[in-house]
Amino acid sequence: MALSKEVYKEFEDVVGEENICDDPAIMPAYFATEFAAVILPKDTAKVQAIVKLCNKHKLKFRAISTGWTGVFPKNTILLDLRRMNRIIEINEKNMYAVVEPYVISAELQAELFKRGLNFCIKGAGSNCSAMLRGHGHLDQTTSADDRNHLAIEWVTPEGEIVRLGSLGSSDEWFCGDGPGPSLRAIISSAVPPGVTPGVFTKAAIKLYHWPGPSKLPVVGKSPRYTLREIPANMMARYYSFPSVEKMWQAELKIGESEIAYELMGFNASMVASNITTCNEEEEEVFRRISQEVQGPGFFVIIAGNSPEDFAYKKKVLEKIVSDADGKSLKSVEDPEIEGILLCQCVRISASIRETFRAGGAFNSIPIMGQRDLTIKWAIGAGEAKKPLIKKGLIVDDGGAFFGWGVEQGHLGKTEIFCRFDPLNPEAKKAVEEWRKEQCARAVNERYFADLLMAKIDESGPSLSNYHLWWRKIVKELDPNSVSPEGGPLV
Repeated sequence: MALSKEVYKEFEDVVGEENICDDPAIMPAYFATEFAAVILPKDTAKVQAIVKLCNKHKLKFRAISTGWTGVFPKNTILLDLRRMNRIIEINEKNMYAVVEPYVISAELQAELFKRGLNFCIKGAGSNCSAMLRGHGHLDQTTSADDRNHLAIEWVTPEGEIVRLGSLGSSDEWFCGDGPGPSLRAIISSAVPPGVTPGVFTKAAIKLYHWPGPSKLPVVGKSPRYTLREIPANMMARYYSFPSVEKMWQAELKIGESEIAYELMGFNASMVASNITTCNEEEEEVFRRISQEVQGPGFFVIIAGNSPEDFAYKKKVLEKIVSDADGKSLKSVEDPEIEGILLCQCVRISASIRETFRAGGAFNSIPIMGQRDLTIKWAIGAGEAKKPLIKKGLIVDDGGAFFGWGVEQGHLGKTEIFCRFDPLNPEAKKAVEEWRKEQCARAVNERYFADLLMAKIDESGPSLSNYHLWWRKIVKELDPNSVSPEGGPLV
C-alpha cells in the first residue's frame, strides 16, 4: 500500500525529505517486507509526531534500533531509530547511564571501562542496542533483565510521552519505580508476547563495578579475537564435573562466596565453537576436548580488585572445584585460548559462533527461574532428546543444556538446544514436536520456562490469567491497533 501524496507530505514535514522514503527499490534493503514508508526520526518529539500521524490515518507502525529481528506486517510505517544514537549521560556517582535506542552495547561499554564501570550486555551481542533487555554472560555480577532498566521515556501507541519511575516525578533517572503505582511490569514484557507497544526513546541503565583495565588489549580478527596479554588479576577457566549434582553444588558455593565475575554453564560443544574460526576446525576441536571433559561443566572468570583479592578468589575457587571433583580443561589454560574466551565473554561476542555453528539449524528453549528447578527441567528435556539423537535426527553436541547463575545464584537461567538439518523434514518435525512437548511440560510443571516463546493463551492461565489483563491493557494503550506488538492480541 503506497501512501497518498498528502499523507506522505505530512510525515515529510515532520522529519524532512531526506529522512523518509517509500521507494520500493530501497525499502527492501531493510527487510523482505513491503513497508508503507521508512522514516528516520531524530528525537522523542519527532517520534511522538509520527505516532500521532499513524493514529490519525490508522497506519500501523513499528520501531527498530539495531534491527536484528522483528515481525513486520506489510504496509507498516517503519521507524528506523539510527539517528537517535546519543549517550546522554554517564552518572558515575549514582552508577547509571542514559542512552538513546541506537547506542550499541560495545560503544557504551568502551566508555564505561574508562570509568571503572560495566553493565549487563545481553547475550545477543555487543552490536545490539544497549537498551535491550534480557540475559547475558555477565548476569552473575551485573544482574539481568528488567532489573537493570531504571527510568524510561516511552511514547505510547497513542503518541503520549510517559516518563516512568523517578523521571516522571523528579526529572532524575535513578529509579524505575515510584512514587505511586509502577508500570515496570507493562514495559518489561517478560511474558508473551515479549514486546511492549509503542516506542522507547530513552532509558537509564544500571551500572556496576569493573575490576579490569580501562581498555582491553584486543588483537586478532573476527571471530578469533584474543588478548595480547591476560590482564592483571584476571583468569578464565573451564571445569567439568562427574555429575550434574556436583556441578550444581559447585555453582551454589561459588555464588555464595561471590568470587566469580562471570559463570556460564557451557558444554564442550560451545567451548569448541567459541575458540575456532570455521566448522571443520570446530568439529576437530570438539572431538578432542569432548574426550577431556568428564561430564557437565561451566566456564568461569575471576577478576580481582588487587593481587591479594585475586589470590583469595582463586584459592576459594580451587577449593570449591576440588571438593566437587571438578577437572580443569587444559586447553583453556593455554594463554591464547584463555584470552579468546576472556575477550569474547566480557565483550559479549561469543554468541556468534555458538548460534551459527556446524551441524545445521539451531533451536533452543530458554528457562528463567529458581536455579535448581531450571536444572531439573533441563535434565528431563535432555533425556527427551536422546531418542532423536539415536535416530540421527539431531546432532549429539556433547551436552544436554547450559545455564548460569544470576545475581550470584539467587536466580538462574538455563537453555537447552539442539542442532539439526533444516532440509530434513523428518528432523525438523521431530525437533518441533520435542520443543512443543517440553514447553508444555515447563508450563504444566510450573518451571516458568519458555515464556518468551510460548503462546499467550497457553501460559496465561498458569500466571494469574495475565493474558486477559494484557489484552485489556493493550486495548486501552492502543485503541486504534496501530502497534503490531499489541494489536493482534486484542
